[in-house]
Amino acid sequence: MIRILCLLMLSGLLGASGVAHALDAACAILDEDLNVKLPCVTDGTNTWSANLGAVQNSDGTLSGFDLNSYNLLSDYFSFNYGGQQPEIPKIYSRRYSNHILGGVRLNDVYANNFTQTTLFGPAYANVWLEQSNFLACLPPSGRKISYALCYYSGPDQPTGNDPDNPSLPCELSPDGIVANCTCYEISTELLSPKIPYYVDIHAISNLDIYNKTVEACGEDGLKCALGEIVPPVCDAINTNLLVPGADAISVFSPIFIENYLSPTEIVADNTSTSCESGDAALYAGCMTAPCYTTGKKDAQGRDLMECKCPVHNGPFQIGQPNQNCDANGSSTEVASKTERNTRHIYSKNVWSAAYNPNGGPITIPDGACAPDLPGEHGCDLYDSGKDYAKIINPDGALCSKVCDSYGGSAEVPENQVGYTCDATLCTTLGIGQDDSFNPIANVQIELLSKACNGIDKMSGMQQVLLVEALAECSCCASQVCKCDNINPTTDQEIYNLDQQQRDSNIEPQCDINGTLCGTNADDDG
Repeated sequence: MIRILCLLMLSGLLGASGVAHALDAACAILDEDLNVKLPCVTDGTNTWSANLGAVQNSDGTLSGFDLNSYNLLSDYFSFNYGGQQPEIPKIYSRRYSNHILGGVRLNDVYANNFTQTTLFGPAYANVWLEQSNFLACLPPSGRKISYALCYYSGPDQPTGNDPDNPSLPCELSPDGIVANCTCYEISTELLSPKIPYYVDIHAISNLDIYNKTVEACGEDGLKCALGEIVPPVCDAINTNLLVPGADAISVFSPIFIENYLSPTEIVADNTSTSCESGDAALYAGCMTAPCYTTGKKDAQGRDLMECKCPVHNGPFQIGQPNQNCDANGSSTEVASKTERNTRHIYSKNVWSAAYNPNGGPITIPDGACAPDLPGEHGCDLYDSGKDYAKIINPDGALCSKVCDSYGGSAEVPENQVGYTCDATLCTTLGIGQDDSFNPIANVQIELLSKACNGIDKMSGMQQVLLVEALAECSCCASQVCKCDNINPTTDQEIYNLDQQQRDSNIEPQCDINGTLCGTNADDDG
């Protein structure tokens, strides 16, 4: 008898793909009300794997996704969202639908959003009209979550201004309607869950979640812009319910902005390449596309994922200046973007891109700064000359909870990860640094791994974020609340991390505002 194992899925205890790794067990896709939507996977002897296969209209455009399945004789169940696999016998599709699902079709429980979400195209065109379209989502605290960043993917060769940037190709599938894009994997295991990610409301791939998000936030997202309403798409991504079986979802984050845009380009608002008229062509609309872990890392040790991005034909903008609109071209000179783009369905690579019909760059919302976020929309570091007590009472209940969180912020009590992460995270990402900031990528990874490992398990993160949001500063809650419970082990570790930052030409908070300096035990003797 097939048993449905569902309650643990929402908590994430079955892993990133929401899969039950147990013989004679089954999984279920749930909505936010814990309603079972899709019984699946094994009868105790065999296990079936299903693929969402892209289906074309007669004119070659994307019409939908159909279910193909086959017997893997494996110990897990997964969905793969991508091109069709014609060599798979149709009998397995019927067997999966009839025997395992009892006749239930995948389309009955999951509908891809092929609606015209704007006048300029469907959801997978990734159209952006105004800043409120970008919905800010906070990762959950208390558990790890990963998401993907595909905004800089496209050509085989690395792009950007950092020589350590990896190759992030977007390769067209044989049928030309899906691009397999190599993208960055961003995990809250190393980066603070206080750093938001962003979703274009017009590009939500799940039709049901799209409709719920529009109902809550309005068609332009403005109702959610003030942060008082949590967009339903954020909850769906954080509970891994947006696309069945995906390990992660492709979203936007500016955390690598310094790797691809120079300070001069940012100040001059020269942050994109427009590909319109003769340069309009195929591009990958990766926003909210499903992504899968590959185990691959770049040369600097950063995790990479593969995302299955629907392809759209039309005008677009690349999130970097002075790029060739043809991702297969070798030149990145300014003049190259005026060359006629001859890409067609048989081209190898396409850009991961989006389209702003108004022209110009695609940007996240203005307004209140975001704590711990690098770039122009992020908050500054703690300012020792500012009287934060006028905003937050350091002796009040909120600060008491914050200091308790910092004091016991790790599974190993001696390692107070809240303090070590605050001393390292923001400065290592570029906050408070001058125009010469350009650290080696593997140095950044090493520093963040040492300082922030386990930050996703820190309790009281909501209170910490509230303090930083009210004070409008980054990596600063312990300073604003005047917490004084750093133990000797953590004090030494902060001192060591500060020195490692200096050795890497990163200016630590200690040198900027005189806080989080740590103490070297050797100096006490």
